[in-house]
Amino acid sequence: MTSTEYILITDPQIHSRIRARYLRDIEALTTLGYRQLCYYSEQLKPYSAVLQLPMLLLMLVHKEVITIQSPLRISAGFILMYHTDPPVIALPMGMGIKLYTDFADRSIQITCTFSSPAVPRPSPLIRRIATTKGLDEAWRLHQSQIREWEGNSKVVLPQTSFSSYVDMSHREEETFQYFSPD
Repeated sequence: MTSTEYILITDPQIHSRIRARYLRDIEALTTLGYRQLCYYSEQLKPYSAVLQLPMLLLMLVHKEVITIQSPLRISAGFILMYHTDPPVIALPMGMGIKLYTDFADRSIQITCTFSSPAVPRPSPLIRRIATTKGLDEAWRLHQSQIREWEGNSKVVLPQTSFSSYVDMSHREEETFQYFSPD
């Protein structure tokens, strides 16, 4: 069970802050044919601004769009973008960009433009690729992996919505472990 809440953002001032923060990524994704899906926030559990101070500091270093909600909850704002061919949801964030594609059997292809400190537990349903060679390389790798999975009879779900992203993100979070088991 995740403690992160995903909330659509309707405040135009926060939209402007998010757009300004991720303008370069938005432009790069738009060049590849992506369109805006929505603005949203990931709100952590109560008192996370105190209990997860190192995470808050890391988010500030990466210039994430942060607000503190009551009671002392970290809330980070993001934009989601989507592509229809193939169906992909893109998430620009401080560390880089993540690309998500969902399949009918609940498999997910995730491609990132950065390496993550989170170590995922092995999962036959989630395939992750990380490249530090930029968005164009991540996009190429992501498309290639989708074609490979489709060649193995996997069916891509055409839905690119906020709710489909939230579902994929929850499934991804369930596989994270931040410390090596002893």
